[in-house]
Amino acid sequence: MNNKANDNHTIWKNHTYVKLFISYTISTMGSFFDMIAVMLLFSYVWQSEPWIIALIPVVYAFPHALFSQFAGIYVDKNNKVKIMLIADILTAVLTIILFLISSPWMVLVILLIRSTCTIVHFPSQQALIRKVVDPDLITKAVTLNGAVNQLSKIIGPFLGASIATAFSPKIIFVVYVVALLISACILLTLGNVDSQSDSNKNGSGEKVDSIWKTWREGWYLLFHTKVLFISFCFALIAFTAIQFVDAQYAVLFREVYPNNPSVLGWAMSSAGLGALLIILFLNRLQQVRKYGWYLGSSIVLIGCGFTINGLLEVGFNILWPIIASLIVGIGVGIFSVVHSYILQMESPKGKVGQMSGMYNSLTGIILLAAPITGGILVQWFNVFIIFQVIGVTIVLIGVIGITLEKKLWKSETIHISSDHEELSQVDVG
Repeated sequence: MNNKANDNHTIWKNHTYVKLFISYTISTMGSFFDMIAVMLLFSYVWQSEPWIIALIPVVYAFPHALFSQFAGIYVDKNNKVKIMLIADILTAVLTIILFLISSPWMVLVILLIRSTCTIVHFPSQQALIRKVVDPDLITKAVTLNGAVNQLSKIIGPFLGASIATAFSPKIIFVVYVVALLISACILLTLGNVDSQSDSNKNGSGEKVDSIWKTWREGWYLLFHTKVLFISFCFALIAFTAIQFVDAQYAVLFREVYPNNPSVLGWAMSSAGLGALLIILFLNRLQQVRKYGWYLGSSIVLIGCGFTINGLLEVGFNILWPIIASLIVGIGVGIFSVVHSYILQMESPKGKVGQMSGMYNSLTGIILLAAPITGGILVQWFNVFIIFQVIGVTIVLIGVIGITLEKKLWKSETIHISSDHEELSQVDVG
């Protein structure tokens, strides 16, 4: 069944995608409301110790690091709409439980279980976009999703904190549950858009050993498909750099502006604005070519922003961190859109979910390790040196991507035989 829109000029005539987009928008906005509720509960209501609060990002990231690549395999072989629907319902039920309990340790356990339920969303969303959107409109789809994500980062915490202040942080859980149920109702209207799986023609009676075989196959594809492999490397380098210093922004601005804590909020908003603006600009493109130029430029911008922030001194005009954060945001916006586009266009047919899951798993591992490593480095040296060294290093890596674009992104593909028994590499560069 071909569910792609026949109109090549506007994505809004693709009613299937529009429903997916609305569902994604509502659930994403709700998730950022929920995140601020959790932080406020632990920090202000329960007055938890810092080391307990530090466990919150761990319980969010750990299931993604451990299970995402297997979730991607499962998504590719089964009905993605039903998977997302069940995930939304389970997440809503677990969020209701969060509303009812008052033990920080029990909340961490429920958060861990709930995060496990959400690991299917990213690979499902990516795989469905590839399935229902015309190739000429893939750029539109990924930029719209990216814009929603950035808007949610700006609006969600602001509104969530306002609601929590006016009422109670737990009220935000109710808002999230309502958002999830609305998302689930929208998914119910999609019908049989994904009635046949992409990569499994034998139904659900697949043997367990073939799951491991598919897992090994996916890594083989990644390491032997040059465009994907190089793109993964650059994307993960950028993501690692962000996570090394992202949690240290509060430390940096505390040193430079000790009497003005609002600078951190302005910088975060500036980064979100930069990402949103560049995503809206990229939405005008029909195709993305020269991947190395785009990814390399995004990494250069991120590195420049880090370096500028690392050069701040006490008394510097507040415009400098705002400008630096805007530059970082523009880099992050380019990076997120282009890498999503590469996942859509360069993943082998029927493997978008698996490749997305693998990427999600790798970023989850980075989320577990990089912030802690960054904190240790700041303790050993100082926050300014870390921002400068990481910034300059990232700039150099980005320049390598730009200058060696043709060589690094020379296209190679892997063909898989119909019975999945033989793999052969073909150089099409």
